[in-house]
Amino acid sequence: MKQKNTLFYYIGKYKWKYIAGTIILLVVDILNLYIPQFTGEITDGLQSHSMGMDGVVQGIIKILLVGLILTIGRFCWRYFIFGSARRIEYEIRNDMFAHLETLSMRYFNENKTGELMSYFTNDLNAVRMSIGPAVITTFDAIILTILVLGKMITHVDLRLTIMVVIPLGIIAGGGIWYGKQAEKRFREKQQAFSDLTDQVQESISGVRVIKAFVQERKEMQAFAKSNKNNKDKNMKVVKLQANVMPLLDVVG
Repeated sequence: MKQKNTLFYYIGKYKWKYIAGTIILLVVDILNLYIPQFTGEITDGLQSHSMGMDGVVQGIIKILLVGLILTIGRFCWRYFIFGSARRIEYEIRNDMFAHLETLSMRYFNENKTGELMSYFTNDLNAVRMSIGPAVITTFDAIILTILVLGKMITHVDLRLTIMVVIPLGIIAGGGIWYGKQAEKRFREKQQAFSDLTDQVQESISGVRVIKAFVQERKEMQAFAKSNKNNKDKNMKVVKLQANVMPLLDVVG
């Protein structure tokens, strides 16, 4: 486990797939810029009556060809990047479980079962998201923004490009705020899930003691309280996403 104590060990095993996925993603981002360009050429040609039907057909064929390449490319980078992320999650889970089998009983007495279960579920899912979708989002946010701005400066207008860049500062500030809020609420959700799982595990383990002292109602109330807390923390995350996603759609 010493050589596997960092995420870079697992990423290194799939580095060539990540490199291939990144290269394909770059090609897809570049090709994405040509569809608006071809559409604009057709619109301008029809408006100025400088393009005949043959030109329109050629433009449509170009758009269809680019769309076909984009479809194949998106499948490929999803296969390489998302597929690698899921394989890494699978390997980490297996290695964690194998490591748990080597630990002493003292470790399990000192660490809550709910917290361990949280590591194997929500935490590993967060790891997969960070090395999968987060990689795509970060790459697109940087590379695609640069490509779009460069295309606008050279093919549209510099002043219009500057006007478009101004709201990006607001978007960046909103993204930082959202990230902090999401991290805070995610940690609260993780803790609530851990408490709920631990509550269930303790109730099942001590079911004989609960029956002996007639504490069923009290345990049910404690479970209902933990369950409600877990629901409330999850709803906070859902509400945050529900409030932010419409804004992202407007920006997009």
